[in-house]
Amino acid sequence: MPTLLADDTLCRNHTAIYRSELTSSLWAFAMFDATGKLPDGFLVGNVNVFGNFDECLAIDVHLDPARYPYLPEAGLHFVGRYVPVSVAPVASAATSQQLRLGGGRHCSAEDTRLALQTLLGPNVTVVEHGSKTAEDSVQLQAADVVVVTIMALVGVLMVVGTAVDVHHRRSARRAARQLRMTPLTDSCNPRLPQMLLVDGDKPAPLLQRKPSALGTTQQALVAFSVYTNTEKLMNTTTGAGTLSCLHGIRFLSMTWVVLGHAAGGIATHTQNLLVVVDWFKGPWFQAIANAMPSVDTFYLLSGTLLAYGFCGAYEKNKKFNLPLFYIHRYIRLTVPYAMVIGFTATIFVYLGDGPIWQSSTAPQQSYCIHNWWKNLLYIQNFIDFEETCVLQSWYLATDMQMFVFSPLVLLPLVWRPLLGIIWLCALIVGFLALRVTIWSVKDLNPTFFTLSILLHRLRGRQVTLRWWQWLLGWIVAFAIGISVVYGMTGYQMPWDPQPSKAVAVTYGGLHRFAWGLAVSWVIFACVTGYGGFVNMLLSYPGFIPLSRLTYAGYLIHINVLFVADVSMKGTMYVDVVRLVYRLLGHIITTFAFALPFSLAFEAPFMNLEKMLFRSDKPKSEFSTYPVSAAEHKRNQ
Repeated sequence: MPTLLADDTLCRNHTAIYRSELTSSLWAFAMFDATGKLPDGFLVGNVNVFGNFDECLAIDVHLDPARYPYLPEAGLHFVGRYVPVSVAPVASAATSQQLRLGGGRHCSAEDTRLALQTLLGPNVTVVEHGSKTAEDSVQLQAADVVVVTIMALVGVLMVVGTAVDVHHRRSARRAARQLRMTPLTDSCNPRLPQMLLVDGDKPAPLLQRKPSALGTTQQALVAFSVYTNTEKLMNTTTGAGTLSCLHGIRFLSMTWVVLGHAAGGIATHTQNLLVVVDWFKGPWFQAIANAMPSVDTFYLLSGTLLAYGFCGAYEKNKKFNLPLFYIHRYIRLTVPYAMVIGFTATIFVYLGDGPIWQSSTAPQQSYCIHNWWKNLLYIQNFIDFEETCVLQSWYLATDMQMFVFSPLVLLPLVWRPLLGIIWLCALIVGFLALRVTIWSVKDLNPTFFTLSILLHRLRGRQVTLRWWQWLLGWIVAFAIGISVVYGMTGYQMPWDPQPSKAVAVTYGGLHRFAWGLAVSWVIFACVTGYGGFVNMLLSYPGFIPLSRLTYAGYLIHINVLFVADVSMKGTMYVDVVRLVYRLLGHIITTFAFALPFSLAFEAPFMNLEKMLFRSDKPKSEFSTYPVSAAEHKRNQ
């Protein structure tokens, strides 16, 4: 009982009482039972001694003042305090033993640390990670109230917007019945159905067949409509020129990201850590352990969609608005991103509890409180990277930075295509040379615009390849992909042998570019009709709604993992069945929470942004061109 050596007198007295009552009082035995002890399986990595969190907090006893007259009145109330500490040799803090000690509430976490340090001597380092009692209460700060208020306000807007939307739809149907007309949803604006005559062939002006358009305030409210936003989200129809395979690639890449992070979280506090580490070394687990290519896939998708859409729009309009180019992107990404930052900085720490909850979530909360502005400026990867708010946001920063400089590549491609392609190739070669030179220090990644330019040039054209050409393309792409994912098998663990200089430079400098080439072939083959079964899978319509949830899922998935794994109150024995079950559960849970998050903080603000920067009103609201009943029947 290390707190017998504590400096605080009341702490020492309580510890002495606890020891004396151990053989005669149930509460003292419960305290001993809740305290962490050397576990089974220590030699296979069970170094986390959690004790029993709930049992410790449940201890609440009033001591007899006649038996302990030397205690002050406040000291007669004995409440259990759960204190997590880490003990490690001075020479190696990485091999720490996690202990959870029980004591009275008057023994602070610092009292416990100092007493344990005194008991164990100078050859070990003892670190406390806060403490917890059942009497601890949540004290909301001003920032917490602000975030809760914003969430409540958005919730109210969603309810009101949905009510306005449903009322307008019912009014349209009622007007249609009165005019003996049938509503048909306008593809340009699903909230404003156009009315089509069904009992005659004579067309009527569209203006006569539509209810009054929504006013600006009503449109702003309907932007929050759960009904309409869910309808848009679940819509699986695609227009001409859509790169349908990208939906499947985006969704599968997101699941890969979640799997990589979830596997690391599950392996952190297991009863058989060394067994799990052996799995990581095996080839079948390498695809999860080496999940970084999934991020490069997102870089490729981002660059491809940006350049493909930019070239198509510029070819049609022959103009480019640079301020709106940046404003649209910033609003699109930042509103839901800012909500996650605010949530992590405030009320997220109240969503869980457990032996390691406070020590795991408190640093992130502190980073977000102090560094939120760096995230909103997308510079957190340059300044205090070790203290990044929202762990996964480094990707958002790099993606935004490449977006900022993208006009330097995009504009030459549309102004002088040949010179633009030469300039782009020079940039790629330059970045590759830089990566080969300093890959071990910096992790730079060239954005892939080359594929999108090729797809743009081939838009609407038929591409013909001989059988051996497309077969060779698939073989090379598959070989490159397998080499990237499994190329460093046997070199990843700290105790593995170091790769040769040639292997290190080749893989470190070129593997990300090689992965981009492999995925680029997949996209090219699917778009040009040589994707076969792969294209059928990636273009499956069911991936479209899931693809639209990937940004929301990426923003929240670390928080979801924290709630699931960091709030554990005991260690877990991991085997293949439980590992697969938990990994799949993380994916499903992430997308389940991504849906309401997207409907609340992503889709509504995208709608408002479109309203704000709409250059003119939709023609469908005021046009008087006719739509006949025959056309309506064809649409049916």
